[in-house]
Amino acid sequence: MNKYELNVDDKDKSQLPKIRPSYLTQAKHLNDNFTNLGYNYVGNMLANGTSPELWANPQQISLYGKLEGMITYVLEEAKMIKKWFSIAHDKKDTKIS
Repeated sequence: MNKYELNVDDKDKSQLPKIRPSYLTQAKHLNDNFTNLGYNYVGNMLANGTSPELWANPQQISLYGKLEGMITYVLEEAKMIKKWFSIAHDKKDTKIS
C-alpha cells in the first residue's frame, strides 16, 4: 500500500458522507407534534387482550409471540394501504394510526 493512499478501513464514520433530507422536507415537518396516535399495539395486543393463564405455560409463549407478530404485520400492511389511497397524507409519513 502506498503511503499516500487512503485506507478505507481506518476511515471513521464521522468522515463518511451523510445523506440528509432536503431543507424543504425538514421545514415541512419542523413543527410536527404527533399526539394521540392511538393504541400502542406492538408487543401488547395479545398480552393485554387475553387471560394471564394462557401465558403461564412457557411452551406456548413462542406460539403466542408468532401469532402476535403476524397480527402486527397485518395491521402494518393495512396502514400502508391506508397511506397509498389517502389524499390527505404524505406517502413518506409514518405517523398514521
